[in-house]
Amino acid sequence: MKVAVIGTGNVGTQFARIFETEPISPRTLENMPSDADLYIISVSDSVVREVAERFPAVEGIVVHTTGSVGMEALSCIECKGYGVMYPFQTISKARPLPPSSIPLLIEGCDYETSGRIEDCAREYGFTHIEKADSEKRRKVHLCGTFACNFTNAMIGISQKILSESGIDSKIIQPLVEETIAKLRSLPAKDAQTGPAARKDLYTLNTHKELLYELGMAEEVDIYSLISEYIINHR
Repeated sequence: MKVAVIGTGNVGTQFARIFETEPISPRTLENMPSDADLYIISVSDSVVREVAERFPAVEGIVVHTTGSVGMEALSCIECKGYGVMYPFQTISKARPLPPSSIPLLIEGCDYETSGRIEDCAREYGFTHIEKADSEKRRKVHLCGTFACNFTNAMIGISQKILSESGIDSKIIQPLVEETIAKLRSLPAKDAQTGPAARKDLYTLNTHKELLYELGMAEEVDIYSLISEYIINHR
């Protein structure tokens, strides 16, 4: 199948690599082929509808890649069918990923379209594919924000503390890797450790005092909120 990728951000660039094509600017839609089997609109959630409204009539199927926008945002496009191809993975331009490492949640406007989207994905190496409607995708997208985006932000705070202390930030890599590895055999609740999990108020207060000493008052609020959550859900 011939694929066209519209979008030059993280997901668009990654998908262009996988589908062996050059990403197309969503601002101009210049050089977009008229004979593609699948058109992938890979833009920010907030502009999916705007790009769809400017999209020309095409013979192929059109999908978007966002987790929080319904597929009906593409219903204005004159095409063979429309749907969604949402990659549930953290994706950056500078880090190529094999398609087998990217779970896909797909949806089509009808049974045939859904099948064609899945066939195309498998043809290009995607192996973990699940059908999910808009409501399910919204929940999975929310889950990903907690599991990935918030986790990454917490690691960023850790790196900041290490930098302030003159310690190589790589020291936390084995800790982070083991934290994730444990989740292969334990639910997160059972894998939880640390001062909040054991209700060690002395250490909790010591940590908050240290954050103040480091000039990280904003992080004190984050530390307190998450620690309270852990204590209340043990």
